[in-house]
Amino acid sequence: MEEQSIQNLWKVQNSKIEQVIQLNTQILKYQVSQRSRKALFGLKAEKVTGLVFGTIYIAILATILSYTVKNQPFTNPLFVLSIGAILLTNIKVLFDYAKHLVMANQIDFSGPVVSIQQELSNLKLNLVSNMRYWYLQLPFYTLLQIGFIDFTGEFPLAWVIIQGSFTLLLASISVWIFIRMNPKNIADKKVNWLINLASGKQIDKAAEQLEELKSYHL
Repeated sequence: MEEQSIQNLWKVQNSKIEQVIQLNTQILKYQVSQRSRKALFGLKAEKVTGLVFGTIYIAILATILSYTVKNQPFTNPLFVLSIGAILLTNIKVLFDYAKHLVMANQIDFSGPVVSIQQELSNLKLNLVSNMRYWYLQLPFYTLLQIGFIDFTGEFPLAWVIIQGSFTLLLASISVWIFIRMNPKNIADKKVNWLINLASGKQIDKAAEQLEELKSYHL
């Protein structure tokens, strides 16, 4: 009888210990998940800011393009071509910002750690895949300045050569980024620096916070 009472007491104690362990584990998971969630705050803030100012910028570009096409103040078509290219690129940037913001908000930090890290990984891969197109607009910022020149009359040849050289330089940089900016080159220092400029660092920090929970198989 006494032995049975001792066994029952042990069962009760073991049950309480398991409950405490489970509670502590859940509290740890919640705290780490919250830290991971907060790590993405910078990314979300950047995307929201980009959407606001990006919309304004696109509206300005569209107004300039519309005015130029309608009134044709320049005989040189390079201005229209450049503004059009910059406008289209920034529309894509705005769309990508919105997509990244939605992906970040859809991450369920209450789910399994492996699932959260997979979602963070998908977000970063999507970021890398989209970024390579953003930089294609670079040479058009110098090319549009050549668009002010009327080549049918007198024009400053030296200035055109300088602007043309800058355009070729930026074109080379944008092509290099387009080729190199892919998931297999994430470890490259230059590529990684560009990714960090676009909130890649916040994604990595959010994923690192979750490493603490892997040992608990959560």
